[in-house]
Amino acid sequence: MGSNIFLIIAVVTTGIFVIQFILSIFFGDIDVDTDVDADISSVVSFKGLTHFGIGFGWYMYLIGNTDIQSYAVAILIGLFFVFAVWFLYKKAYQLQQVNKTEKTEQLVGRECTIYFKQGDGRYTVQVSRDGAMREMDVVSEGARSYQTGDKTMITTYKEGTLYIQ
Repeated sequence: MGSNIFLIIAVVTTGIFVIQFILSIFFGDIDVDTDVDADISSVVSFKGLTHFGIGFGWYMYLIGNTDIQSYAVAILIGLFFVFAVWFLYKKAYQLQQVNKTEKTEQLVGRECTIYFKQGDGRYTVQVSRDGAMREMDVVSEGARSYQTGDKTMITTYKEGTLYIQ
């Protein structure tokens, strides 16, 4: 009788998970809970309880033993499922975040790497912009000559041109 209860828990929670998975693939994420912080509400949710039930229920059904050690291990496995899936959701949410567009003047003070020497104090540099590495044309303010791979700082932005030290 005891193993039937665990089988019911495992089958029902696995069924709920499969339905959620299919709905999210074909109809997008219909869950309105998008909080990604490490607070208790993102762990103890319907999805969290579903994943706990999968880990707990299948372990208890497959082990077929109902002593206190089995319950303790099953609870730990259920918690592992909850935190593993929470971590995966958090990482997936970070992947879909849209970066804000940065204005060119916001690059002043940012470190850059010389990528290509154009001549006459003009260079192409690689700089982090809009969350990715971008190539930008700059002009050297000083008499220093840079080589490919040198690191420097963007110092000013005047009349549509970026300047380096």
